[in-house]
Amino acid sequence: MRFQKAIKRMIALGTGAIMVGSSVFAAADLAQYPNQFIKDGKFSGVLVVGDKAAAEDVIGISDIISSLQFAATKKVTTTTAGAVAVEGDAWQVGTSNHLELSEDGSTSDTLETLRNITTYIDQNNLKALAAGSVTNNKVTSPYNQYLYLLGPGAERTLDTGYVIYSENDADVTADFLYFKSGREIGRYLIEFTTALESDVDDSAGSSSTTGLFLTDYQDIDVTLFGKKYTIVTAKRVSTVGSSVVLTLMGGAGKDTLLEKQTKTYTIGGKDYEVTLNFVDADEAQFVINGQSTRKMKDGDTDKLSDGTTIGVTDVLYQDYAGGIHSATFFIGANKLEIKDTQVTDTITSNQLKVDDNTIDDAPVIIEGTDTNSTFKITRIHVNMTADDNFFVPAGGKLSEAIKQEGGTSAEPQVLFTENWDIEYKGLKKVNTEKIRVKTSGSSQYNLEFVDGDGNKVDVPIAKARVASALIFGDSDKDFINNENSTITKDDYFVVTDSTRKRGERKTYVLQYKGADKVTADNPVLKFKNVGKGDTIEQTYAAGTGDGAQQLATLKIGGADFRVYNASETGGSGSILVNDFAILVDLDASGGINGGNLSIINVTTRYGAEIQLLNRTTDMDVADDGFSSLQVIIKTPDEGREGSSKDSVENVQAIDFGINITADSNTKVAFGLLSGFTSGMKGQRLTLRTPDGKTNIAYGYTSYGAFVTHETPSSEPGTLDIVYPESQMYPLVYIAAKGSSFSEVGASTTDAVTVQRIQVGAAKLASEVSDVKAQNTILVGGPCANAAAATVMGNPEPCTTGFSLGEGIIQIWEHTNGNVAMLVAGYGAVDTRNAAAVVANYGDHKANLKGTKVRVTKSGSAYVVTA
Repeated sequence: MRFQKAIKRMIALGTGAIMVGSSVFAAADLAQYPNQFIKDGKFSGVLVVGDKAAAEDVIGISDIISSLQFAATKKVTTTTAGAVAVEGDAWQVGTSNHLELSEDGSTSDTLETLRNITTYIDQNNLKALAAGSVTNNKVTSPYNQYLYLLGPGAERTLDTGYVIYSENDADVTADFLYFKSGREIGRYLIEFTTALESDVDDSAGSSSTTGLFLTDYQDIDVTLFGKKYTIVTAKRVSTVGSSVVLTLMGGAGKDTLLEKQTKTYTIGGKDYEVTLNFVDADEAQFVINGQSTRKMKDGDTDKLSDGTTIGVTDVLYQDYAGGIHSATFFIGANKLEIKDTQVTDTITSNQLKVDDNTIDDAPVIIEGTDTNSTFKITRIHVNMTADDNFFVPAGGKLSEAIKQEGGTSAEPQVLFTENWDIEYKGLKKVNTEKIRVKTSGSSQYNLEFVDGDGNKVDVPIAKARVASALIFGDSDKDFINNENSTITKDDYFVVTDSTRKRGERKTYVLQYKGADKVTADNPVLKFKNVGKGDTIEQTYAAGTGDGAQQLATLKIGGADFRVYNASETGGSGSILVNDFAILVDLDASGGINGGNLSIINVTTRYGAEIQLLNRTTDMDVADDGFSSLQVIIKTPDEGREGSSKDSVENVQAIDFGINITADSNTKVAFGLLSGFTSGMKGQRLTLRTPDGKTNIAYGYTSYGAFVTHETPSSEPGTLDIVYPESQMYPLVYIAAKGSSFSEVGASTTDAVTVQRIQVGAAKLASEVSDVKAQNTILVGGPCANAAAATVMGNPEPCTTGFSLGEGIIQIWEHTNGNVAMLVAGYGAVDTRNAAAVVANYGDHKANLKGTKVRVTKSGSAYVVTA
């Protein structure tokens, strides 16, 4: 700015409380800059230059705005959900199609089972199912292995093998992986692509059409589900043929000892000293850690006192001088017996035996042919069926659930080879938000949700004003979600960007705080953003009449919401009066929908859609009251609603709805709706009360929204929904023995969001009618900036207190709490120097303090002094 020559100088006013013009100022401190101008991370105030400001003043104010933009930030905490890490051989149930949470309906369940994801798995999914080959004297037989999930047949009802929130047989309520009693868990299949052959021999090893011995199968090794076994005996069951029984043995350690030889083996961390004590033509006896076994033939086993099994696979007794007396054995043995009395069909005839115990729910099928001279095996099936209802909890295994349900009679051996398991690791960890219908006293319900900017909104939606009647919102503060409803001062209203897909729309709740009449200087519409807590002052322009017309456009969340005055000429909507009534294009469609039920839904940050519907009075909030308010929470999905976020793959979440009413004592309450919307599937979600608890119930939708319904005995009920950012998939694994799982913890990162300084924050002095009405940064002294002159008491001459080559930064606090800061100098260059110090306030913290400092420039350096 340019100053006229000073005629005389006046001594600057001292510091402290001072009287300037008609305003009383209290002390403020430059050391706090820019905090005085930042509220909730957003710039709060205006920056003012003179109407004919010099270029240096304009550059100065621009530098300050740029600097303030980086101070106008809001701390944002970002949480990354935890995950499950797997080590070893394990396959998570899922392909491009994920396993989804099943839903417990009040009349029927919506299920997704393991077999809905894939029919079977093989070596491509699990190394334990690797292909291999078997070689004997007759042939080399390649083979493949498969695990059919829940069995191979499509004819069975798929009502097992799914994850659901339920109650187990021990009255525990939680999410479980559930297997139904009498239903198949799975079926193991080994398929020889070249049939495994053996001659049919008699006991002497000679070919015989009536022989029982399948000699070529004996002593061959085969790996079943990742566990190595030796076929120790192979026989036909009868001379009639087409029948076979195979005895296989595997274990932790296999070795051959000579008679009287001793060795030590470590099994499971325990040492076993083994001596081959006795051998004869067909039997062997051992002494293990001092305990003698029984005499055992090929294929026999014996169990030690600690439960460890020893099994014999071969006895060699050369009955001549110097002949070898030895036995081959397994310690820590696992013995299997697989038997089928008719290999030419696929009908089961026998159950699996494990360590000589018959496993009732593991029938065996062996497919092959028998010519009485050559026996061939092409397939071996082992079907595994649940003998009870098995509930696998989060973090649990199917084998553990079998043991828990069966107690001492449990048969975990039904999981063929016991070298694998089915594990449930709970629901996928994702970020969540809360949706609440909560009380405010006993006569009012509020809705709490997270809006499009991530801010929590808490807004009244229903109040019992008189007996058995509700109002929509609060007393004299209506809740408006219908475009055809007039909005009066202090009413709340919903704006949702309908140009986006459902589930991706941004919703905000605003409160109309009134308006200046059109004849006021610079008239504005005032709104409070309920989530953010700040006030929006929107300037408006209107034609000459006071009829309905568009006044302004609210720009929120990237959408444009048009604002109109209500249509009553000369009435409450007249722009000729303060705080006139308005209408708002609530869905950003570009106009007002005149339909009486043009309801605008709330969409939460993570995509839940909330509809609030008063059917009794067709949403006319001007009525004295209505009998009920329906609140519907939906997970919109492209496959069901159309024009929506693709939220789910197969199982669409049931809508959850409540019906709010008022009783004769003006107390609010709500009940659960059933079949109210098409998305409720003719029923409602089942909520379960855990054993030992009262007045509370829980449930999960298939999307993973967790519902809590509290029903206190003497107070209104409440609803809490923990809603996920994305679908919470159940984490189910088929895991080979030795696999391990760990949880990678959630992480929290603090960041900042830069909150834009709005266009219009910089003003000319003539545009500021009351300099005390807001915080102000005044660039340019009283000679060039009329607003600065007002704050300084219109000094005469206007250069009073300024010196050539020197800038001034001074701050005052008005009695109403607002502050004014002067950034000026004797000349325009001095003003620019002072503005540079303010813009780079971080570099001058040591000296930028008190209520007033002076700025000079020495070379390229700025010097700040008191």
